[in-house]
Amino acid sequence: MGWVNPTGFVDSGSVWTDETLAYDDNTGTFAYVNVPSGWCDYLELTIGAITCDKVQLWVDIVNTQVTTIEVDVHYNSAWDNIYSGAIVTGSFQEYAIGSQQSVTAMRVRFFSTKVNRQADIYEADFNEITGPQLGWNKLQYTSEPPTPNAWNQLKRDTGTGFKKLLYAGE
Repeated sequence: MGWVNPTGFVDSGSVWTDETLAYDDNTGTFAYVNVPSGWCDYLELTIGAITCDKVQLWVDIVNTQVTTIEVDVHYNSAWDNIYSGAIVTGSFQEYAIGSQQSVTAMRVRFFSTKVNRQADIYEADFNEITGPQLGWNKLQYTSEPPTPNAWNQLKRDTGTGFKKLLYAGE
């Protein structure tokens, strides 16, 4: 399926402004927060449970004193931090979960070294995984058996370590 928008938000500290603009598919609009000295409250962006392996954000900062972004995702009834570090502005940045999970939300917050510095979220998306998930050790063909050319292409793409092809259902 690909990138999908959040469907709602939670601003438990009531510190964010224009929250829905963080997921309106328009990188010309944004949700923003005035970051205190230290961490601001999270903006939680929600979605019905989807299989997801990463999220992406387009953010900006008004002042260089906003130095750090933290990104968490919610799955298995808990929050998991997937990134805490430098802020990259002006384009989408992807943050990998590290595996495929049934995700229901992401949350974002910023850190500032000075009081009342603005940080913006222009867009946020979840990467939804649909259909059969193929790993390096599972291959799927639409017809059996694969042609010799398909086998040769497989060897070129993945090396010569495969000893057996697994068909769907094996």
